[in-house]
Amino acid sequence: MPISWKGTLQQYAGRLHRIHEGKQEVRIYDYVDDDAPMFASMFRKRLKGYSSMGYEIHDPEQEPLDLK
Repeated sequence: MPISWKGTLQQYAGRLHRIHEGKQEVRIYDYVDDDAPMFASMFRKRLKGYSSMGYEIHDPEQEPLDLK
């Protein structure tokens, strides 16, 4: 289910940060169908949400993303 609202994004990311024995880091992989304008727009909103939560955004196939 595609999401873009920051509150839902924070809730989902927060679940990943729950303490669990042996967990050392949290990585979130976010996939987007950028051929569909609606999904591309939702993805841009999620990027802003990730940035506001302090996540580093890294795309190994492109230059670092400018979220401003």
